[in-house]
Amino acid sequence: MKIGYARVSSDEQTLDVQVEQLAKVGCEKIFKEKASGKSAEREELERLIEFAREGDIVHITKVDRIARNTIDALQIADKLSEKKAGLVFHDLGELDINSDVGRVIYTTISAFAEMERKRILQRCNEGRERAKEQGRHLGRFPDQQLHNRIRELSKQGLNKNAISKEVGCSRTTVYKVLAQDK
Repeated sequence: MKIGYARVSSDEQTLDVQVEQLAKVGCEKIFKEKASGKSAEREELERLIEFAREGDIVHITKVDRIARNTIDALQIADKLSEKKAGLVFHDLGELDINSDVGRVIYTTISAFAEMERKRILQRCNEGRERAKEQGRHLGRFPDQQLHNRIRELSKQGLNKNAISKEVGCSRTTVYKVLAQDK
């Protein structure tokens, strides 16, 4: 059976292009996931590995859709290989990574994908640092209306747990707001 796996990193992204490509190659079942590639918790990927049987071939449009890093990529390939299931990447010329040459190419490409992820993260961190140095605000702006309501309820004698339930925020937020007033 041809099985497909499609993943995007966020809810704002769409799986349409990947699903369309997997359907074109004849995938009978496609596992779809919206989860960060850096996350080890990818339920659909785990379901796919559990579902795969001997003789099945798992199709993936791009190497970076399945693995967080080289070790992760090789572990996934090994799990599928143990089940005697193939793994084909269409961005690598439909390379089956269970062959010796395929394994070497897969390992190399996975290492480069991991390096690129780290470089992107490094550039993002550099940008954040530069923005901080320039005095630019990062992150959300405080919800002053919420903060005022927390202070008001605290003055009325409600405890922090009751305040968090009343306003619908975490206790951590309540503690932080009230700590600012001290």
